[in-house]
Amino acid sequence: MPAVSANACAKLILLGEHAVVYGELALAIPFSALRARAAVEAWIGVPAGRIHIFARELDLDQEWSSLPDNNLIRNALLLVLSELGIERIPTCKLNLSTEIPIAAGLGASAALAVAVMRAFSAFLGHPLAPERLNALAFESETLMHGTPSGIDNTVVVYEQPILFEKLRGFEVINPCSDWHFLVADSGIKKATALTVSQLAQDYARNPLEIGAVIHDIGQLTLEGARALTQGDYAALGAALNANQELLSLLNLSCPELDTLIMAARAAGAGGAKLTGGGMGGHLLALVRPENIDQVRAALLEAGAPHVYHTVLKGAHSDG
Repeated sequence: MPAVSANACAKLILLGEHAVVYGELALAIPFSALRARAAVEAWIGVPAGRIHIFARELDLDQEWSSLPDNNLIRNALLLVLSELGIERIPTCKLNLSTEIPIAAGLGASAALAVAVMRAFSAFLGHPLAPERLNALAFESETLMHGTPSGIDNTVVVYEQPILFEKLRGFEVINPCSDWHFLVADSGIKKATALTVSQLAQDYARNPLEIGAVIHDIGQLTLEGARALTQGDYAALGAALNANQELLSLLNLSCPELDTLIMAARAAGAGGAKLTGGGMGGHLLALVRPENIDQVRAALLEAGAPHVYHTVLKGAHSDG
């Protein structure tokens, strides 16, 4: 079998994280500048059924049989074998690398799973169609996070901006112009499963109050999607800021995020909020091309270890 490689992008949730788990809309875009990559090649002269995995960023350099049952990479491989009905496991090497920070709200687990499943299924001679890949990636996310909405795996698989609803699926959003965002690291790692679990406990204790906030987040998502498609910079910025205030009411922000968000706004960002699980991870800031450097400098001065720039291309963009 020839060597095969594949990759998958990170993701950004613009509006609606957490609320999407409860059936509200969320708006997400691909973060194409950061990627996970997987390469599979035959392992010559080794008995059948052995798969060696090397992933520096995940601190893995071992055979898959020694990985725990809940390991992301092990489960991604098993999902592909089950989907394709393959019982005789091929002997191969799987090399992984990722630029996407782990436990930072950028969809690292979905991107790693999708990259692995793309490469492994192609290596086996049966590349997965996007619909099946998305379904398997959702299973992988369920194993990792417990009760995911499905938004992460969907935007990673299709790599397009989407308006997502848990029960009805998704529709692709077509921005009419380019949108620029800065993405800053708070320096605090927090697993999405933990923040999802905390909100679920809070919701069970106080369903009326928490439910009302979640519904308001869904309404903001609709406004944000309209603004994105129509090129309404001010309206999208206002939606981002309002969404952040609601996430703070749900105790999903943290002092480090709050400091960076205020710094971005003070430096000229049109809007800023956390993105992903919260209580750490990353924030995103809406910026115009002319104030990118100013906002980036403010974020770095306020303590962000890393700041990335990403562009969501519009339908009429030349690039």
